[in-house]
Amino acid sequence: MVLHLISLSDNVVPLFIGLILLIAKLRGVKVYEVFIQGATAGFELAVKMIPYLVAMLTAIGAARTSGLLELVLRPIQGPLAVVGFPPELLLMALTRPLSGSASFALMVDALQTYGPDSLLGLMASALQGATDTTFYILAVYFGSVGVKRFRYALLVGLLADAAGIMAAVLFARILWG
Repeated sequence: MVLHLISLSDNVVPLFIGLILLIAKLRGVKVYEVFIQGATAGFELAVKMIPYLVAMLTAIGAARTSGLLELVLRPIQGPLAVVGFPPELLLMALTRPLSGSASFALMVDALQTYGPDSLLGLMASALQGATDTTFYILAVYFGSVGVKRFRYALLVGLLADAAGIMAAVLFARILWG
């Protein structure tokens, strides 16, 4: 039974791609040209994002190395520890809504420091998957369609991030703690 499911899952992606190509052919879409246009636009966007990512990572690294981050985060570590939130993941939790790559780097750092099978490693992995880059979504996706007033979207996005952070820590404790 398991082998049949594995075989089925191995074939789903190629079948899905084939279906997309067939529908595109029936509609007269020049698939290769459209793919190249999309790849070009994606590459241009990635290149435009590089300076912002470098700036974010540099700022976080400088704040961390200088001790400024420790000074800012120390007052809230105590209350969070009372409710079971590990202070080691606080920076990652605060970084996640701003930058996926910065929070990913912090997750990798936690995995290397504490181990992937440690409770902190599992919490960091769950936190990375349970939250999103809210400010990136608002800037890029809302900006691309011309949404200018996104006050409630920001509030809901940050509340969803907070819920995801709490759920990641709670369920990691329940499942692996």
